[in-house]
Amino acid sequence: MKCSMLTSALALGMTCVALGSCNDDGATDTETLRAEGALGKRNPPPIGERIDRAGRPAITAALISTFNPEGQATVRDAYNRSGQLNEDFTETIEQSLGVLDGLDEVCGNQLLAGAAENQPRYRPLATVLLDDQLYLHSERVGAPSVYLGLEAELVIGSETISGGGGGRTPGYDVIERSYSVLAAGALSGVDDGVGSDDEAHDEDEFPFLAEPQ
Repeated sequence: MKCSMLTSALALGMTCVALGSCNDDGATDTETLRAEGALGKRNPPPIGERIDRAGRPAITAALISTFNPEGQATVRDAYNRSGQLNEDFTETIEQSLGVLDGLDEVCGNQLLAGAAENQPRYRPLATVLLDDQLYLHSERVGAPSVYLGLEAELVIGSETISGGGGGRTPGYDVIERSYSVLAAGALSGVDDGVGSDDEAHDEDEFPFLAEPQ
């Protein structure tokens, strides 16, 4: 005998209870009613191939085959699909860093430029940026977000700069920060020409980003 589903809400103060009956085969009616092949917690979708990275903004655009337009799309697609710290892209990052080092008309002031005696000039920073992930300092709860601050603190030293809690907020000018670090070895100083966002974002309430216009 197959019983029908019984769902009742029993209000006991602030408590609600849901009851379900069982079938002859031991399965609950809730399981029986689940659509065959439906994706969910018990039947999660398979993880496919990575198609993009969402680590540090502007790294792909600024460093991956940026100044070699021929085959650029192919190289960037391969980079987005690759795993972290894939050394196959070290050389193309080094080449881009060499160009960006002179963006402020001063060569050699880029972070870590020439820091290692037995390595190419831009290899140390290329190695750092190859690990394209966004870091947070879990012990600095409530500290302000300083995009690329933790990385700069590690490279420059905590006596010179405080990286805050890491990460970034939705309204952060990550492009200006990125080019300042890549060109001048500082957290500011290279203007990207964009004064502000068109919309105001809310840093406290989800979904944080303003609605698209």
